[in-house]
Amino acid sequence: MKQAIDELKAIPGVVGACLFSTQGGLQQSNLPGIFKPEKLTAVGKQLSKLLTAGRMSFSDINDLALHYDESVVIARELCKGLTVFAICDPSFNHNLLTMSLNLLQEELRDQPEAQQVTASTATLSESLSVGAELEPIITELKTLLAKVLGPMAGIIFDEIQQEWAQQGATAARLPELIEMLNREIGDPDKIATFESLTAPLLQA
Repeated sequence: MKQAIDELKAIPGVVGACLFSTQGGLQQSNLPGIFKPEKLTAVGKQLSKLLTAGRMSFSDINDLALHYDESVVIARELCKGLTVFAICDPSFNHNLLTMSLNLLQEELRDQPEAQQVTASTATLSESLSVGAELEPIITELKTLLAKVLGPMAGIIFDEIQQEWAQQGATAARLPELIEMLNREIGDPDKIATFESLTAPLLQA
């Protein structure tokens, strides 16, 4: 897989590329050292959210392009939960990069290494699932968050819930989940609304 993103970097104008898993974080990167892993992980999370949100309005969306003064970021979801993104100079050859991404997507389907990443992503997802006794509460919390944040709530909730579950998905830790969601909401008024909606659920 390292070879695959190295081929993207060989395209004129492409500074480097990364492979990001929504479950496993940053998988591969050939960007210069100035691009720190924690920053690339944060970028990968945001790009994955944007691609998912974009698909809500445009089901056939393939690539996401973010244009800045000195660079362009191109992202594509190769398969569920696995995103590749490249950082490029403004003068990069967009058609050549798109063609290379198409080839990469086809090649990864047949590579055992890519299948292993996909399988490990599924395994981690299963290990982070909540028990039957908590599932109704988790579902209700997700519904209540949607009342506060709208359509993006599902994406945000799934990401936070997975992070929370890594330390143990237990009833005793539900207040921690609420606190993590509050930090993601950010707005004091919306936080107050969310807490008022979830209070009866937690008391029950």
